[in-house]
Amino acid sequence: MEFFEKINTLTTSVYFPLRVTNTAMLPNILLLCKLAFIMLCLYGFVGKMDDPYIPFLKVFDNFHVIPNVYKVMSQIIFVTAGVLLLCNVRVRTMAFLLGLITLLVLLSSKPIFRNHLFILGCFFLLAGLSNRLHDPWLLYIQFALIYIGAVINKTPQLDWWTGQFMDNWLRVARENQTYITIASWLPDLMFAKLLSWSSMCLEFTIAILILNKNTQNIAVWAILIFHTLLYTLTIHRFGHFYEDIVLGLLIFLDWPKDKLLVALDDNQFKTLKKALVSLNFNRHIHWSPDAPKLERHWFEIRISDKVAYNWNGIRTFLLYSSNFYIVLFGLDFFIRYTMRLLFNNEIMHITQIVVTWAGILFFLPMLWNALKTKRQS
Repeated sequence: MEFFEKINTLTTSVYFPLRVTNTAMLPNILLLCKLAFIMLCLYGFVGKMDDPYIPFLKVFDNFHVIPNVYKVMSQIIFVTAGVLLLCNVRVRTMAFLLGLITLLVLLSSKPIFRNHLFILGCFFLLAGLSNRLHDPWLLYIQFALIYIGAVINKTPQLDWWTGQFMDNWLRVARENQTYITIASWLPDLMFAKLLSWSSMCLEFTIAILILNKNTQNIAVWAILIFHTLLYTLTIHRFGHFYEDIVLGLLIFLDWPKDKLLVALDDNQFKTLKKALVSLNFNRHIHWSPDAPKLERHWFEIRISDKVAYNWNGIRTFLLYSSNFYIVLFGLDFFIRYTMRLLFNNEIMHITQIVVTWAGILFFLPMLWNALKTKRQS
């Protein structure tokens, strides 16, 4: 018991890196920034920072006067801001600095520029401009612009309407056997047209859904299923674009302002409860002392006037637990590196796809419940 108490004291410290509550930012936005910073470090973004090379703006050429100054200063500021953000020090300022440095590095060197890195830079920058008192509408708008921009980029191109782009990409460039097999069953380019048209329509619909607070939950599910289907079909994540989008969905998580009161049957799950209590990084989850009185249910969670039981309760608990997202994040990287090391890229991607769909199917009842509630109201 003393061991669990020591862990609990450590993990609930205000400076504990994985704690996200009681700061100047909304917990879900801070969690997004922390995981995004760790992800960029794991993907080697700091090592890719360099002096300006073929910059978008000529002003960056002035930094060539003293070699390596721009590179070293960018790395120092980025890493320092990230570490301080992890330790919950001036989180809004640190997030803003992370975004500023990321965007400056991208603007100073065209070879480094990637859309997914630019998206993360904007996430950091706009997160720094948000606060815990208001919804992060700047981030909502950015997310909508991602999909509006995708539609604007595709619709003027004839190849997207004829399906030629999709066919060339999947059949020739990627040699995707799933696409080739399905396309062979249908008339020429029909499957390519279906993929192209549905992609444009869905992206436009997602942008509209995002900008309406009442339909954002549907937008989240549409984004998650759309990109997972695309990943399943192409076996390709476009750099770490897929991870960026999935992490970005945290901005739509309506983190409860009231504390979560949780009860777990002590008779059946005593050890599990100790572990969950000790790994509670944030003070918003309170464990009820009335757990032994549970008779009809083995798990219960209350948020304000709402209550959920058993598996629905577990889903709600995970949804508002930062630990859950941290574990998912770690699991994704664990699969990526172990499967690639032990087997190959194809086995790695298949494993990730199976795990992702398993997670989506586990949480899918929450979508049905939400749609059912909307129809009743």
